[in-house]
Amino acid sequence: MPTEPKAPVRGRQLEALRACLLYPRGLRHEAYPSAMPTLKKLGLVVSRPALGPGRKIPAWFITQEGRDHLAEIEASKPATRSRRTPA
Repeated sequence: MPTEPKAPVRGRQLEALRACLLYPRGLRHEAYPSAMPTLKKLGLVVSRPALGPGRKIPAWFITQEGRDHLAEIEASKPATRSRRTPA
């Protein structure tokens, strides 16, 4: 059975995915409660224990597929040119 292409994530889901990328040791489980279940269903993030001070706490981690999806989104953005002031 062929798989359907995934639509790029937008809005709050995109913010959540980028946040996971910023926290390689795990994003707290309470962060982005409305966006994370959808990202998990898409296979872009996983929930697993992260080591906290003396205990394990649940956290969100970006998957390789999530990294690839973000790279695809960033690559499809139009290039922005920085304005340089003449010296």
